[in-house]
Amino acid sequence: MTILTSNISAILLVKAVKDNPASDPGIMYLIISLVSLFVFVLIFVFMKNRVIQMLRLWYITLVYGRYSFEFLTFFKTNNLRSPHNGCIKDEIMMHLMVFYKILKNAQEFKTTTQIDFGRIPFMTRSQNLFKIKGKPNCMKVAVQNNVKLMVVGYHETLQGRKMRAMYFFLNDHFVMGEYLFSDLLHINPSQLVGTFSSKYLNGNPIEKDVFYIKDTKGNQLNYEHNGFSISIKYLFNGDRETNNILSDFFESGNTIPDNNSIMAGNEELLDRF
Repeated sequence: MTILTSNISAILLVKAVKDNPASDPGIMYLIISLVSLFVFVLIFVFMKNRVIQMLRLWYITLVYGRYSFEFLTFFKTNNLRSPHNGCIKDEIMMHLMVFYKILKNAQEFKTTTQIDFGRIPFMTRSQNLFKIKGKPNCMKVAVQNNVKLMVVGYHETLQGRKMRAMYFFLNDHFVMGEYLFSDLLHINPSQLVGTFSSKYLNGNPIEKDVFYIKDTKGNQLNYEHNGFSISIKYLFNGDRETNNILSDFFESGNTIPDNNSIMAGNEELLDRF
């Protein structure tokens, strides 16, 4: 009798479980889906801004690329650390200003030799620069008066000496180049100056640590040795729109305080500068 009662109880329990709607796999999947949706909504509510930022960054990367003005601007406007090192510590326009506010005690020369920045033509777009030189080592962007500014830098060597080559873009057009030598222990300044004298001035002497050279098209070169570093800048003057934009930034004719035949046969230096 006891055995019969136990069997009957077991059968009734199994039947009750089978008849329980909660044991239906379809119902269980529905409950799991609803719970997952609820969790996702909670995450989205509390991390809405973060999710939107990630989606925007994904879109910008897909459309413009990791080395675009738009990509770097995203990090700048959202106060996020840029994944690229900055090329310069000061503002981009400070590097162009030397051509519009002449440094004190600087010599000025004219040349019939065209001034170019290496093998990269002026007005080249940034994407074309990347195709030629590859991924940059540093980048920085800024916007002033609705003008897009960007500097792209590469670590290079000249006769075994480290330097940085930087390309300055205005509205995605290459308008100024700069060579920067930060380590002066292995640099002979008089050797560099002799290169410019030989290439642009027919060997005429250059007596100061700061000088300008202008060619017949208006392109300019600025050399500055401030005791800590040597900077050589090349400005393009062949685009009227660019000239007007830059002129609006600076007042011509003013000055700002300065920061304080040997090479005739050297083909590498002559070719580079």
